[in-house]
Amino acid sequence: MALWAVGIAVGFAALQRHSAIPGTTHTPSASADAFFRVHRQPGRSLLVMAVHPLCPCTDASLAELGDLLARSRGTCDALLLQYHPARGTPDWPVDPSPRHLGGVSVPILLDRDGQIASALGAETSGHAVFVDAGGTVRFHGGLTIARGHRGRSPAQDAVLDTLGGRPTKLTSAPVFGCSLGPECRPDAKP
Repeated sequence: MALWAVGIAVGFAALQRHSAIPGTTHTPSASADAFFRVHRQPGRSLLVMAVHPLCPCTDASLAELGDLLARSRGTCDALLLQYHPARGTPDWPVDPSPRHLGGVSVPILLDRDGQIASALGAETSGHAVFVDAGGTVRFHGGLTIARGHRGRSPAQDAVLDTLGGRPTKLTSAPVFGCSLGPECRPDAKP
């Protein structure tokens, strides 16, 4: 009986540790500016999120994006970059139709081998990059508070503060999800 309890405790501790370990994130490169010039409407803010269609944490990231869009009351546009391997298999999920998140129709751009995401500094599913109405990157990172968990986050508040013209010091946050690659595996460092 004691061995059983120890096994459960160790398993629970491992799950807790895993949910709190973020993936890799980088600052968007200079080539990201060209992407934003093409995809951002003049005078509008844009939030781009890179997602892996097989990552179990993607639903939580999309839910948080939907909450942010609903709370922004139409002041922010969004775009999803869906990872797609250049040599996809016939059973690879492909759904380029727009998603409705927070009452907003969000277009999906298939991202072959994650090349666009990489230029935006994203290596982990759920990585978001927020560009203000003037075209300046104001935030990059995750919108969730832990792997696969929903809940209001400081990252979401920082984006909303920027949209509302309020100062914020938060410019990046950890990203929780799978690596943007052909295999969906947690991009966690011990």
